[in-house]
Amino acid sequence: MPQMSASVRPAGRAELVAAAGGAGVLAAALVWLGPPGTDLAAHVYQRALYLQHGFVLWNNFWYAGRYSFVNYSILYYPLAAALGIKLLAVLTVSTSVAAFAAVVRHEWGAQARWSIWVFAVVWAALVLSAAYPFMLGCAFALLALWSLQRARRAWFAAAALCALAASPLSFLLLVIVLAGVALARRREAATFIAPAAAIVVIGCGAFLLERMFPQRGRFPFSVEEFAAATTFCLLGIAVTWRVASARALRWMFIAYLAACTVAFAVSSPVGENIARLRFVAAPIAVLTLSLRNWRPRLLCAGALALAVSWNLTPLAASFVRAVDDPAAHAAYWAPTTRYLRAHLPLGYRVEAVDTANHWPAYFLAGARIPLVRGWFRQEDFPQNRVLYGRFGPAAYVHWLRRMGVRYVVLTSRPPDYSARAETQLLSSGRSQLKVVHTTPRVRVFAVPSPRAFVSAPARVLALGYTTIRLAVPRAGAYRLAVTYTPYWRSRAGCLQRSPDGMTELVVHRPGTVLLRFVVTPVRALETIAGRSTGRCS
Repeated sequence: MPQMSASVRPAGRAELVAAAGGAGVLAAALVWLGPPGTDLAAHVYQRALYLQHGFVLWNNFWYAGRYSFVNYSILYYPLAAALGIKLLAVLTVSTSVAAFAAVVRHEWGAQARWSIWVFAVVWAALVLSAAYPFMLGCAFALLALWSLQRARRAWFAAAALCALAASPLSFLLLVIVLAGVALARRREAATFIAPAAAIVVIGCGAFLLERMFPQRGRFPFSVEEFAAATTFCLLGIAVTWRVASARALRWMFIAYLAACTVAFAVSSPVGENIARLRFVAAPIAVLTLSLRNWRPRLLCAGALALAVSWNLTPLAASFVRAVDDPAAHAAYWAPTTRYLRAHLPLGYRVEAVDTANHWPAYFLAGARIPLVRGWFRQEDFPQNRVLYGRFGPAAYVHWLRRMGVRYVVLTSRPPDYSARAETQLLSSGRSQLKVVHTTPRVRVFAVPSPRAFVSAPARVLALGYTTIRLAVPRAGAYRLAVTYTPYWRSRAGCLQRSPDGMTELVVHRPGTVLLRFVVTPVRALETIAGRSTGRCS
């Protein structure tokens, strides 16, 4: 998009300010007066974690241990800690709308007017999902496009880097958009050399970071969602066909269709997340149809209706789920938290049957109760895959014992889709688990013959976010139901990966063993190079 226009005209500038201001007011109303977003629990928890412990790279209290911050959002939580989640959300919305308005005004002039206002509304409404790191990353991605239009290459590179630091997914979508623009303007290839070089360098950095802190999970991509994304792309290609002013949009639809196809065919941590472009489906549709002067009207009306439905359906669902949710308040969890603190021995975890709004991930983990799940769905695969299919009491109890779970918490709130089968099994009375504590809205079940997450006769003396202290009465090999990472260190023993992705500790003399998560330059380089095999000699 280089050299499209030198600046935004005064009329366009006024529209930019009005749209950004209006979106900010709407976002502020929804953030402060509306229901909490679906993902808010995770961000409140991780912001609190950052405030209390700084930029820790590991967290033992979610998913049997997982990397924190570094492979999800490096930038969001420091900013949220400094500004607050709500204020940052409003600033993010206003910035995104201003940047979007500038980009489309530069490219398409007055024909982009209605798409700007539609974007202002739907992007402000996106706070209902509380996808805040993604929204922050998109703000920087739009600023990168604006900088590229104005031939500010250094600013483009800086904004693209910030997009990656805020949300790798938003950076990926930026790359897809840039690929579409480059294909549409391939005769101007020379003007894209510097931006492409910046993207490649930033992408290499992202690759090295992923090698250094690898994700072993994957995010599912349903057939239904892939079909919806494919339909959106094919309709976009059809309505932009032979519309000269929509050439860039047509190639963006083609690039996005290719990306969705790859994400569907190849299991990865991205998965269905690639379909988050749905949150701008309505403004993209309005822009596309405006460029063809809304003709033929029947086709345009149908295409717009589908885009609006795809755009707003998840936001409406988030709103309905979050309205008057008692689980969003500490009082809902207080009796259960007190019981678990009094009865949960060190070395055991809790399975909180996930709810639609994921509040157990905040209130229980925030009380330093280790959970076998959390909020980051990628971590469920393969570790907690059993919950996503059909299973009976035997498979369920086996999974609970293997993951070191002693208690299961079932609430009265609607379950997450991954917890529906689990909820039905527990409610049926066939689970083999006994109810040991009840409140009007929460039941706590005890796992029969539970196993600690360190094999006997070793036992856990202390559990921190990045440390585990064990008492080991005799030499030998011990299974730790803790996710393996090459950065586990102990002077008293050797750690290696077990076949199921957990950790095996080999101790040569009895005593107290301290495990620490430590990233050293040597081990980081070994991990990047693939030489961190995790095998004891």
